[in-house]
Amino acid sequence: MSARRRSLVPPAGGVRRIAVLRLSSLGDVVLCLPAVEALAAAFPEATIDFWVKEEYADAVRFHPAVTHVRALERDARRLEDLVSMSAELEAHDLIVDLHGSARTRLLTARQRAPVLRSPSYRLRRVRWVHARWSAPPPVPPAVARHAEALAPLGVTLSGPARLHAGAEAEAWAAAWLAAWAPGAAPVALCPGARHATKRWPEEHWAALDARLAAAGVPRLWLTTAGERDALPSLAARAAADHAARWCAEPLPRAAALLSRCAAAVTGDSGLMHVAAARGARVVALFGSTSPVLGFAPAGAGHAVLCRDEPCQPCTLHGRARCPRGHFRCMRELRPEAVAAALAALVGRAV
Repeated sequence: MSARRRSLVPPAGGVRRIAVLRLSSLGDVVLCLPAVEALAAAFPEATIDFWVKEEYADAVRFHPAVTHVRALERDARRLEDLVSMSAELEAHDLIVDLHGSARTRLLTARQRAPVLRSPSYRLRRVRWVHARWSAPPPVPPAVARHAEALAPLGVTLSGPARLHAGAEAEAWAAAWLAAWAPGAAPVALCPGARHATKRWPEEHWAALDARLAAAGVPRLWLTTAGERDALPSLAARAAADHAARWCAEPLPRAAALLSRCAAAVTGDSGLMHVAAARGARVVALFGSTSPVLGFAPAGAGHAVLCRDEPCQPCTLHGRARCPRGHFRCMRELRPEAVAAALAALVGRAV
């Protein structure tokens, strides 16, 4: 740790070009935005190039602090591709690796510019999954770990992430909501997640939706098209109710809609972090993972629900199924508890 905290003297000509690397995934990329903003404030004359996989590029594409997005194409991520790409970093005065993966370490190997990395706390995270009996302390939040990376520059982070959606998406969202005319800011319901053990059961979502409908709360379902197709009964409920809509638009439009919602209910997913970065208050539901791993929604005003089962967390990222078969971490997270947390955020009974 002491090596990371040692002060770093900028080059004689000043910092003119900065590369920030965070290749994936959506939520992790969003959590890098405070570091990007801090770098832009500290070095206002410098350009900032953000390296990210192309499927997550929209999370940073419209941010005013990002000069250029270096998107890694899906078919150009082999070892030889990365070695070739690393030459593009030679023109930079400073490289900030907020990922610390094998790919970003290969990209930054043998660079002349100083490389700053976020501490991973990998051993502590592994202890939480495989050796909870050792009583590890919670892992610092991702934003705090990125602050550690920038500490040698004397740069400090201020405020949570702010995701920019772009003018087109903002105009589209305003027109889309005006056409729907829900009568009040809707509550966003985000049932999707890449891993099955991060998904709240479909019947629980249906029960929450019924409570919100009975209370007269408009609901906005936000997923990908594939996630919507995997939830046909929920999609049918939304289609049959004027006070509900289902949206499977690209990320910038989903982000623009989230900033117009009263609150959002999500699992531990990328949209959880997008919602928080758009200023929405979030009710976050944790299943096989846990906020102790350092990935709760950033900022104040959120409700994080986690049952802290003896077997939780059982994974760092998510699983295809519960290894013990009971899935209590999500099944026992009752709709009534989620509704109560949501009511506290929006200031009305649901």
